[in-house]
Amino acid sequence: MQGPRPLRPGDPERLGDYRLTGLLGEGGQGIVYLGERLDDPAPDDPAPDGTAAEDDEPGPGKSRELFAIKLLRTHLSGDERARRYFARELAAAQRIDPFFTARIIEADVEGRTPYIVSEYVEGRPLSETVRGEGPMSGLELHRLAVGTLSALISIHQANVVHRDFKPSNVLLGAERPRVIDFGIARALDSTMSVTSGVVGTPAYMAPEQLNGQQVTPAVDVFAWGATMVFAATGAPPFGQDSIPVMMHRILNADPVIGNIQSPLRELVWYCLYKNPAHRPTTHQVMAGLGPAPVTPAPASSQQASSQQASPSQIPSLWGTGPQGGTPWGETPSPVNLQLPPDAPPPSPPPGDAGPDGTGSGPAQRAPGSVRRRWLPAVAAAAGVALVAAATVVVVNLDRPNRKPRKPSVAAAADAGLAKVVNPSTTRGGTLKLRQPADFDSLDPGDMYYTSSWNFSRLYARSLLTYRGAPGVAGLRPVPDLATGPGEASADLKTWTYRLRDGVTFEDGAPVTAKDVRYAVARTFAADVFATGPAYFRELLDAGTYAGPYKDADLDHFTGVTTPDDHTVVFHLKKPLADFDYLVAMPQTAPVPAAKDTREAYKEHPVSTGPYKIEQYTATKSVSLVRNPSWHSDGIRTALPDRIEVTFGQTSDAVDQQLVSGQADVDPDSTGLQAAAQARVLADPNLRKNTDTLTTGFLRYVALSTKVAPFDNVHCRRAVQYAVDRTATQTAGGGTQAAEPATNIAPPVIVGRERFDAYPADTAKAKQELASCGKPAGFSTRIAIREDRPKDKALAAAVQQALARVGISVRTEEYPTTDFYKDDAGNPEFVHKNGLGMILSAWGPDYPTAMGFFPQLVDGRQIQATYNNNLSELNDSGVNDVLDRLADTRDRTTREGLTADLDRKVMGTAAIVPLLYDKFVLYRGPRLTNASVSQMYVGYDLTTLGIG
Repeated sequence: MQGPRPLRPGDPERLGDYRLTGLLGEGGQGIVYLGERLDDPAPDDPAPDGTAAEDDEPGPGKSRELFAIKLLRTHLSGDERARRYFARELAAAQRIDPFFTARIIEADVEGRTPYIVSEYVEGRPLSETVRGEGPMSGLELHRLAVGTLSALISIHQANVVHRDFKPSNVLLGAERPRVIDFGIARALDSTMSVTSGVVGTPAYMAPEQLNGQQVTPAVDVFAWGATMVFAATGAPPFGQDSIPVMMHRILNADPVIGNIQSPLRELVWYCLYKNPAHRPTTHQVMAGLGPAPVTPAPASSQQASSQQASPSQIPSLWGTGPQGGTPWGETPSPVNLQLPPDAPPPSPPPGDAGPDGTGSGPAQRAPGSVRRRWLPAVAAAAGVALVAAATVVVVNLDRPNRKPRKPSVAAAADAGLAKVVNPSTTRGGTLKLRQPADFDSLDPGDMYYTSSWNFSRLYARSLLTYRGAPGVAGLRPVPDLATGPGEASADLKTWTYRLRDGVTFEDGAPVTAKDVRYAVARTFAADVFATGPAYFRELLDAGTYAGPYKDADLDHFTGVTTPDDHTVVFHLKKPLADFDYLVAMPQTAPVPAAKDTREAYKEHPVSTGPYKIEQYTATKSVSLVRNPSWHSDGIRTALPDRIEVTFGQTSDAVDQQLVSGQADVDPDSTGLQAAAQARVLADPNLRKNTDTLTTGFLRYVALSTKVAPFDNVHCRRAVQYAVDRTATQTAGGGTQAAEPATNIAPPVIVGRERFDAYPADTAKAKQELASCGKPAGFSTRIAIREDRPKDKALAAAVQQALARVGISVRTEEYPTTDFYKDDAGNPEFVHKNGLGMILSAWGPDYPTAMGFFPQLVDGRQIQATYNNNLSELNDSGVNDVLDRLADTRDRTTREGLTADLDRKVMGTAAIVPLLYDKFVLYRGPRLTNASVSQMYVGYDLTTLGIG
């Protein structure tokens, strides 16, 4: 059975009295973890890779109860009204009969980190099931309708309105469907005065929710009807377009309900009435459903007989259920639905009418397919998740005369974030890559784009690299050319690496330590190689050495020495405990001095990997073929015979080729553009090939600590409290394009923790303004890059939020090409022009605190031009933690310091985090061994194959 995903860097290991053991899911309102009580017996020892062992069942005498623990993203800590509302709603929710729901165990809304503990339910979300296997019908659909209605009846009897009933909040459990997240939505809704948001999912929200009117149980009836349409047709009744389009249809257009059979067809039509007074109650709908269809579900392969049961042999739907209400030992008898007297008669539209009148019939299953049963061994353990589980592990229960198939990782939305999709060892074929622009270089020593780093690993081996694995496993360096990680001296200033035996260049010549030394030495020729990272030039103790083109004698290069042909020793000016991450960059890929052609080397770098350059035409194409001198390594699968990359097309054209199957992957690391994204996410057959990745890129506002009034920390705090991150998320492209950021370190940084030091609060913002001597507010300027629509939208959202507390912000646009050289990155220019705020973005070069923070916040790195410390922060406490991170040998201790550094920087209020970018990646259906690398912000190219 597929379990939860491992915890990621920055995920908490404990909440209250609970130990967190895995990640179940996350969404816009919270993150859901799998956990157990701290006083329960501990789990078995972890597997060698640090994840929970596969056999994690309690041993003799052990008894572990698992829980789904939701950590809320909403800003509850500063809102006493929200706390009272939350506690009252949770108390009501705990009264709900848990037979068809997930019981809430407890919650802590008084502590620093609000969380909710509920029963852990194993089951696959309805949304994922329909998208992966097609729509439901017959007894299967009837069982779903009865079970979910029963849950809503229980919820409403407890005087709770769900408010966010939708397919992803219905889990198809082993014996019955379960409805999750009940009662929580209304508790969350009490905090929406801060963000001016609306609780719910637009495609399933009732008109009165969209209009901000009174919410009653009728909104759940509307959402239930919409969910049944999705279950029966594969699409919600008002489409899956942009939010404004869906809202318009819900408010003004008739629903599209497809070819649903009676009586469910008529019931759904009634449930989707615009006027809540005209909708039936859940009891009326239950009565109107009538008996189950006579055609039973297909028999499972575990049944000895292949004969179908007759109607009289069909057992009750779910056996014994809750007391009261409809008796569960028998099927409800048909009852005509009695609507309110003023309700108009039903007139369902034709089943093939689309939202725009063009027609859109229900999605079809593959011919001859049999839906997999709702068994724990069949479905992913989803728990009480805000989004569908990312990975779908299924066991095909074939027809009775066939043997069950082995488990396999199926293609599904977000599957590549947690597992390798379509694993295979099949060799052959051509992998077709498309991206709009050329790589910044093919020379491993002169590249900086993550897509270039990813691609270079196909032909260039560095001392260390990153494993082709999703999640945390792909964020730690592993040996490549080297036999192991670096051996550090006591002062962390000398690092020694030993090369593997038998590694050769493409011409068969052996790779030696001198080739690695030469590769690093040539990066010191800054006048020739200006594109790649400057870490080695800045960190290695090489004196005034300026590269081999000005000084060909490598003995003069003291930054790297080679005692023998298999040993490479790096000499640093100062300690750096993270040095393994630097040698995992492409710059340590060996270069034979005799083959170095300076700038022209990028046209044909000499290969040490499984492929070599066959042909390269700048800005047009590059092709790779097998390198016969490469045999194997522990990182690369080398499955395709050939790899072709084509450049020079628009982003929309590249997306079109991906979606049509003409291309397999876009390695450019920015995901689908808006047009293709809307199309793909609306089509279940295409959506299953997507992975929505939260990247390491932070969008933020730097507050200039040298420009008044931001030289006063209280004025900076006023901005922090005033920012509306719901509005900035919308400006950043919505939930598919951005995740609100309340702290600086993005999710990919190991040791990172989530926290919110400044939950949105206009009252506190005004208090801080008074404390900084500006009770009526003040005026300032924000610098942005011109010709960047997203920057303009974010600046506008910040302007609007700050205006509410009296801060007037004027936008100043500067040329993108010179933004960091002459304008925002020039402190003198910033001071002279009164640029109190600078909108920017930042991402890590490697996934640790030292790979992300120093250039942003180290006061000793402020420069006269190309300055990245835009706030000009020079805080002794921040600088001290940076120094401790650099010279702390123990990795666990370093990762603990990461959160301390983040909190110290947020304490200065000099940086206002807004968003973490999200990309919707698309994997072509031909791909095998596909998984998302957080390090390379895309699919790991070293593992891909062609099916």
